[in-house]
Amino acid sequence: MTLENIYYVGQTIAVGAILATLGAVYWQVRQNNQIARATLTQSTWLQSTQMHAALYDTPEKAELMHRALFATGPLSDVERLRIGTCIAVALGTHEAAFNLRRRGMIEEAAYRSCEEVTRRYLLSPIVRRWWARNRDSGRDAAFVALLDGFVAKIDAAAPGRSTPVTPAS
Repeated sequence: MTLENIYYVGQTIAVGAILATLGAVYWQVRQNNQIARATLTQSTWLQSTQMHAALYDTPEKAELMHRALFATGPLSDVERLRIGTCIAVALGTHEAAFNLRRRGMIEEAAYRSCEEVTRRYLLSPIVRRWWARNRDSGRDAAFVALLDGFVAKIDAAAPGRSTPVTPAS
């Protein structure tokens, strides 16, 4: 075997080692992305669950949420402010999950859970009115379109509860 042949064999081995290293790096990056996605999913789910539980964790809070969401009684100015904040946080949780999903950073089941909670909140006339007033406050257009679609389906299913949503001019 000549020195030139040994050189070519060495080069072939070096290329094989480089390809194996690149494969290992690719596998490691994929694994790290899966771990990050799982961590973000768990964090989103836990924080969303804790936030929603905090809205109902005392009899007073549960009674207020029931009265507001199902229109079973009048609300004071302070209660309306509190409910507006609760709605903003609840829909904001979904918006955060929506943005994570668009980036491929949250598991589909966790996102769907947030989406279902939003659909349920939007069954309430007070939430739909809040959305109609606040939908154009710097939100992503795709998220606005998604929630507007939910509202349209709810309004179509029960025309008597209609809450028109008008796009910004």
